[in-house]
Amino acid sequence: MEDEAIRPRRQYAKTAERRAAVARAALDIVLEKGHRALTTAEVAARAKTSETSMLYHFPTRDHILVAAMELADEESGDRLSAEALSDGEGSRDMGWVPARLAQTAMQDQATVRLFMALGAEAANPEHPAHEYMKHHNERAIKEFAAIMKRRQSEGFADPGIEPHSAARQMMAAWSGLQGQWLVDPSFDLGQEVAQVFRRLTGQPTMEVRQMIDELLTRI
Repeated sequence: MEDEAIRPRRQYAKTAERRAAVARAALDIVLEKGHRALTTAEVAARAKTSETSMLYHFPTRDHILVAAMELADEESGDRLSAEALSDGEGSRDMGWVPARLAQTAMQDQATVRLFMALGAEAANPEHPAHEYMKHHNERAIKEFAAIMKRRQSEGFADPGIEPHSAARQMMAAWSGLQGQWLVDPSFDLGQEVAQVFRRLTGQPTMEVRQMIDELLTRI
């Protein structure tokens, strides 16, 4: 007879596997055809589960799209830590982080379009994208603010700028530029978001100050 303590853990693991399979199938469809082409029937077939069982865990098509977006976040590196992105060549440039994010976006229009579509729906507190977008923005703001605080301590960002405020403005600019780029991809998204971040963090000002300090040491 199965141990009563083991049964719930097995059931939880099976549920997690089913949810992961649905998210994987949904994201594959988004990448292949775009989010508008996604149907619950095709997702269930690819996930090797019944549509009824799938809808028990994901009540609507929108819930499935959110699951696909969450998986895309993980696989594209959208959940980036400040430590992971603040190292390497060009790390002194405050625009390096958003430029790298933009490069990822430009290589994957399908998920960017899904993200923008979910973002438009997220203003409705009843929509399943609301909680996803809220946590996504909170995480991104926290990470950008952490990067800026580190750059301030290193002398590469203006110490007079409030990090979280600059991070929120960066998120707003990032979303707006992504939307423009989807309509007209003729401009370099990476270059544009990098310039915005440099200005918001006061990098040009700090560079001028460093140049002045260097000149003063030579006098």
